[in-house]
Amino acid sequence: MVTTAKKPYDGLTEHVTPAEQAERIKRTLYRTDDSQLGAILPDFRARWTDDDLRQYREQGYLAMNGLFSPEDVTAAREALADLARRRAELAGTLGIQEEPYYQREGGQPEGGEAAIDDPELRIRKLWKFAALDERLRHMVYHPRLVPLIDGLIGADHRMIQDMALLKPPFKGSEKPWHQDTAYFDYTPLGGVIGVWIALDAATVENGCMQVIPGSHLDGPARHYHVRDCQLPDSAVQVGRAHVVPLEPGGALYFSGLIHHGTPPNMSGDRRRALQFHYAAKDCTRMTIREHGELFDDGGAYAGCRDWDLEAGMSRAKLDF
Repeated sequence: MVTTAKKPYDGLTEHVTPAEQAERIKRTLYRTDDSQLGAILPDFRARWTDDDLRQYREQGYLAMNGLFSPEDVTAAREALADLARRRAELAGTLGIQEEPYYQREGGQPEGGEAAIDDPELRIRKLWKFAALDERLRHMVYHPRLVPLIDGLIGADHRMIQDMALLKPPFKGSEKPWHQDTAYFDYTPLGGVIGVWIALDAATVENGCMQVIPGSHLDGPARHYHVRDCQLPDSAVQVGRAHVVPLEPGGALYFSGLIHHGTPPNMSGDRRRALQFHYAAKDCTRMTIREHGELFDDGGAYAGCRDWDLEAGMSRAKLDF
């Protein structure tokens, strides 16, 4: 079978995974318990220790509970709810994607009519909101958050992406295993860092982040279009995966090169998270051709930036 797309990939999946397949994916491509728990600092720490920095260099991630206060978390939740209600008014300014299930099926979440009254429960992703809501902009540049980024990629970095990932109950889709640098045009790749912030309790059941420690050291990997722009399922080293459950206000700092993903949310609990990316001061922009040299499969492009492919560039396809 060869995967193809009807239009250039714009960074948003339209794939709807049948429930039976979603259950198989969750069971076989992700850890289903916390027997291999990631290293998570229990409380806020204003500075990284030498051991922390060594872990980031060697494993590609650090996690910490208690980074944001309950008041910060409540304000961020309220801001996202406000944006969801104002989606029509903000069309063209706010990036928004409904869960593919609702886009295609027009269905409604289990739990009855009351659940559909909340427009946020249909949303998979929001982005470009930092300029629209001061509460969320505060999270991007939070005085507890920024110094810890300084400690990992140096001062004078800039925010290059703001998004919210709102994996709703029952129908929250998988984000397959991938590297974030497959999407970004910044080099050096190691200068890009992501921060994933839990606004609800992020659990193994509702789709917390899972990472492959040390995978960032292997460099850029080939990505293909299957259920999303992703690493091939056969390349996922599930046995090495760490699960990173977080309390509300906890955060995961991770290299843009680390292999990571989140399974489908088939539980009745929502799992809202913010995710910001920052590029180090010395990062510069690449052309799509330069990106293609890093993400290459026999001369075909094996990355996730299909929206700016140039004439003469072909997309790598996965046979399986």
